Amino acid sequence: MTARTRNPEATRAAILDAAEKIFLGKGYGEASMSQIAAQAGVTKSLLHHYFGSKENLWTEVKTRRFSIYVDHQLAMLEGADPDVNLLMESMKTYFHFLKDNPEMVRILAWVFLERQQDTCMTMDQGLMEAGAVKVAEGQARGEIRADINPHFILFTMVGIVQHWFQDRAHVLERFDGADPDTVDQAYLGDVVKIFFEGILPR
Repeated sequence: MTARTRNPEATRAAILDAAEKIFLGKGYGEASMSQIAAQAGVTKSLLHHYFGSKENLWTEVKTRRFSIYVDHQLAMLEGADPDVNLLMESMKTYFHFLKDNPEMVRILAWVFLERQQDTCMTMDQGLMEAGAVKVAEGQARGEIRADINPHFILFTMVGIVQHWFQDRAHVLERFDGADPDTVDQAYLGDVVKIFFEGILPR
C-alpha cells in the first residue's frame, strides 16, 4: 500500500484530479471508472469505496470546482451595499475565476447541458436568488434601474463573461499576435462600460 492510499484526503484528491482530467477529456459517457483508476494510480474498487458510482464521482468533480466560486460570491454579497459597484465587482470576480480556472468553463457547459438537479445546480440557484435579492434592494434604493427584472440582469452579466471564455480562442484569432491577457483586459473593460452604463437609473 502506498503512502497516498494510507492518506484518505490525499487519495480522494488524487481520484478527483484524475476524474476531472478523464471526464473533461472524454466526456461523461466515454469516461470509465477503469480509466480514472488507472490515471489516479489506485484500484477500481477504491473508487467505489470513496464515491460509490461514476455518477457520484462526476458530481463531486463538478461540485469541487464550482463551490470555490459560489462560496466567494456569497461571502461578497453578505453585508455589501446593493449597488452597481457590488455587481461590477461580482462580474470581475467571475471573469478572473474563469480565466484562472479554464477547466471550469467546460464543467459549466456540462452542468447546464445536463440540467440535473444536483449539488451544482442547487448552489447556482441559491447564488442567483441571493444575487437577485441584492439587485432588487439596489433597485428599491434607486441605485439600479427598476424597469429590468433582477434575474435578467444577473443572467446577462453571467452570460457576457461565460461566452467570452467559451469562444475566446476564436475571437483571439482576430487579434493576430496580440497578447491574450491584454485582449482579456480590453474585453472586460469594454463590457463593464456597456453593461453597467446600461443598468444605471434613467
